[in-house]
Amino acid sequence: MNVLVIIAVLLTLRIVARYFGMLSSSAPGELLVTASSVFVLPLALTDVRSLYGGVFDVNASVTVMIVLLAEWLLSALRARV
Repeated sequence: MNVLVIIAVLLTLRIVARYFGMLSSSAPGELLVTASSVFVLPLALTDVRSLYGGVFDVNASVTVMIVLLAEWLLSALRARV
């Protein structure tokens, strides 16, 4: 279950890096975006342009919500068993 939390944090960092365009164009930002792209669900939702030269990654945001919901369900199930 801790893996799901790590994935959620990684995807949240991806969202922040892509939101601020300068972060995603740096070398660590590019590495973060490419490494976390494995976990983003292909939901075919369009990204929203931000005021800071980047985009708001809607697919990654929905993926974070799904991952956190799965984490919550697994922890509730573990507490009951």
